[in-house]
Amino acid sequence: MDTCRAAVFVGADLPFEVQEFPILPVEPGGALVRMQMAAICGTDAHAMHLAATPAPTIFGHENLGVVTELPPSITNDVLGEPLRAGDRVIFRDAPCGRCFRCSMGESCERYRAYGMIRADAPPHLRGGFGQYVQLSPTPWLLRVPDDVSNERALLSVIGNHTVLNGIERIGGINIGDTVVVQGSGPIGMGGLNQARLAGAGRVIVIGAPEGRLELARRLGADDTIALADAPEPGDRVARVMEMTGGRGADFVIEASGGLTAYQEGLEMVRIGGRYLVIGQWTDYGPLPSNPTLLTHKVIRVQGVFSAGPRHIIRSLQAMRTIVDRPVEDLITHRYMLDDINEGFAAHERLEAMVAVILPNGEPA
Repeated sequence: MDTCRAAVFVGADLPFEVQEFPILPVEPGGALVRMQMAAICGTDAHAMHLAATPAPTIFGHENLGVVTELPPSITNDVLGEPLRAGDRVIFRDAPCGRCFRCSMGESCERYRAYGMIRADAPPHLRGGFGQYVQLSPTPWLLRVPDDVSNERALLSVIGNHTVLNGIERIGGINIGDTVVVQGSGPIGMGGLNQARLAGAGRVIVIGAPEGRLELARRLGADDTIALADAPEPGDRVARVMEMTGGRGADFVIEASGGLTAYQEGLEMVRIGGRYLVIGQWTDYGPLPSNPTLLTHKVIRVQGVFSAGPRHIIRSLQAMRTIVDRPVEDLITHRYMLDDINEGFAAHERLEAMVAVILPNGEPA
């Protein structure tokens, strides 16, 4: 097979185009992955409307595939487990280990995320919305154990790893804590899952539509607050205070990206509580908030963006050995490559919790 197909972002607000690309020889030390499943992320849905998003680009950064070509130098994955052609893998660019951020234990400043690299220069195939992905030399490869489903493996890099990073940075969730999750999308569901793994005594999820809240309850939420029933910020704050006996939540996770969400979270958290902010990824400019709440309530606030390799490893291990709820149900829609525009439409209409692209058809 000398060529393959990929769905290409060609410009803001334009439909994705399925194009043909050559499969070039793998770079020395690199690898070739045949894609099985790639998720449509909220980041992708946002980027497709921005004139500043580089084009042409093959999106797809939450990926699972089968490694088909490995260099002789790679015989094991990052955990030292044997790795060979035909194994399923989660993959990413390897940190350089030499820059300032690597030295400080942060995300490598030279890191290039697959799914966010222009496709007009060889080797072209750098995103998951294509039949193949060509990995740069010395790739980071994590073998997916045989007893872990594709869905569970992929969900370890959808929301869960980022939330795990944030919980670690803020000092953890205490056993028995009451946790409020603002938002019922994939990040919010990752927050729900990680709160349960951390030993939260009660988890309250705020969001919409009702189908997502029903799914949240099935996956372990004790209570939910529907935006339809609490349409104003003050309504949502009042409901949380009522549910917590007027004290507020021990721990709040902002996973909605809503314009008023940050201020609401400050009001919802108890005195001495913790506030993890994940959803405020889109820069809307200055937003109103009251910093007096930070000092008067002695709130610990932590922002987080993405995750490190260790969070992916721990997230996958938890999916394999600890999580006993039907998290596979979070993947609600599956699309072939030619139907990618329909998949993005379902994501933006909130019809899909997690929509995935199957670039090579249904996995065997």
